[in-house]
Amino acid sequence: MLDYTKLLGIALDIEGDSIYFQLRSSTEVSVIPLDQLRFLGIFTGNTAKTINGRFQAAIPLTDLTYERTALPYQTKSQLRVINLIYIVPEWNINKHLQLGVGMAGPLGILTTARLRYTILPDVHVGLSNQTLFPPLSQGFNDGPLVLGDAHAMVTVGSDKRFFNYGTGILYNTDDFEGTAWGHRVALGGQVSRKWHLYAESLMVLGRSRNGTPRDVTILPSINAALGARSHRWQFGLITVYNGFNDFGPLPIPYVGYSYYWGNR
Repeated sequence: MLDYTKLLGIALDIEGDSIYFQLRSSTEVSVIPLDQLRFLGIFTGNTAKTINGRFQAAIPLTDLTYERTALPYQTKSQLRVINLIYIVPEWNINKHLQLGVGMAGPLGILTTARLRYTILPDVHVGLSNQTLFPPLSQGFNDGPLVLGDAHAMVTVGSDKRFFNYGTGILYNTDDFEGTAWGHRVALGGQVSRKWHLYAESLMVLGRSRNGTPRDVTILPSINAALGARSHRWQFGLITVYNGFNDFGPLPIPYVGYSYYWGNR
C-alpha cells in the first residue's frame, strides 16, 4: 500500500480501477483502489517469518557495509553500527528520501542523506551524501572543518543478485587543493535464506600536482551478512592499496550491525 502497509491474501479479480482481495485475516472480500497499491507480489514461506501469529516479511539486504546502494528502502527506520565507531540512526522521510545523524566515534558528528528512485523493476538510481563535523576543529582556511562525500549511484538487480556503481567527490574544507574523485563498485547476492555475500571497492583519485601522476588509493573488501528478523550482522575483511607498487597493511577485520524497525 502507499502508506507502506503490507496485506497478505489472495488477489481474486481486477475490475476497473479496483482489485478484489481476499485477506488472510478476514472472511470478507476487500475492494482496494489500484492507485493505492505500491507493489503486488507472490508470497513465499522462505521470505517470511511468523511472529506472535502475524507474518513479517524478511528484510532484504539494501545497504552494504561501507558502500551505499540505490535499492528501495524496506523499513521506516534503521540503526547502523560499524566497529562501535560508526553509529548512525536513519529515518525515511518518504519512500525516496532518507536522513540520518549520529557519531563517527571521536571523529565527530556525522550526518547522512540519501535519495533513491526506481526507474525500472531492476534498475534503481540515487544520490548519497555523508558529512563529518569534527568537534572543536577549525580549518586553516579560517572556517569550520568539514569532511564528506557526495556521489550518484545506480544499482541493477535486487538483494538476490545486484551490481552497484557510484561516482562522486570527496570534499575537505581544510584542503586548499579542493576535492578528490571517488568511484565505488560492489556486487553480490543471496546465497541462502539468511546469508548474503558481496564484495565492495572504493577507488580514490587524488589530484595531479605539477604534472605528476594522480595518487590512487583502492580499498577492496569481501563481506558476508547474516539477517534474522529485524537484525543484520555483517562481517568483512578490508585492505588498502596505495599507489601502483605497494600494498598497505594486511587485511583488517571489521563487524557491522544494523537494526530495522517500522513497516514501509
